Amino acid sequence: MILPVFIAFRSMEVNLPEFQSVDDWLKYINMEKYWETFQANGIDTLNKVAQLNEDDLSEMGIKLVGHRNKMKKSIRAMNSQHHNKGMDEEEAAI
Repeated sequence: MILPVFIAFRSMEVNLPEFQSVDDWLKYINMEKYWETFQANGIDTLNKVAQLNEDDLSEMGIKLVGHRNKMKKSIRAMNSQHHNKGMDEEEAAI
């Protein structure tokens, strides 16, 4: 019973728009106030964003745990979406 709920949640998590820039991504997750922080730390491409982890975000000066968690969740979803690209919907949900 728990597994179908998890799969449904995971498949929703992957339905992000295709971002064109770090700024687009930050606006989408309502974290655009960190644009200058990302720029100052040389995080100017989505590929660099995709590699960030908790420690990186903290070292960049993102002090609020909730903001880091929101970013990490979105980064995981972007990475999952990229990984699942090309799979049919049923394969991506597994």
